[in-house]
Amino acid sequence: MISMMLNQAVIEAENILGIPRDRLPREGLRQFLLSKIDENGQIIERLKEKYDVIGYLQLEDKIRLGEVPSHPAWEDVILWEQLSIHTAKLRDLVKLIEDGDDAEYLKGSVR
Repeated sequence: MISMMLNQAVIEAENILGIPRDRLPREGLRQFLLSKIDENGQIIERLKEKYDVIGYLQLEDKIRLGEVPSHPAWEDVILWEQLSIHTAKLRDLVKLIEDGDDAEYLKGSVR
């Protein structure tokens, strides 16, 4: 039932957007990943402003020097580090999709 509904949505989106059916899932995934990268970036920006630092390593230094209370700052360091790792992985996935799109384009233009 869900696959029929998704298939119908893909067909309609193809007609409305003029994007080939096989490209829609890749573009949808790419946009979803980019939105998650943006969400992570917004959280990181708030942490930068909250602690007046440029990175989580600088925040660690401020904690060790006693310039900020260790709680909740340590939790924020952990969150920030995880968001940074997560964002890097998401960027790698976006690059993989974009490189695949480039390869498909080149393959199509060689024919």
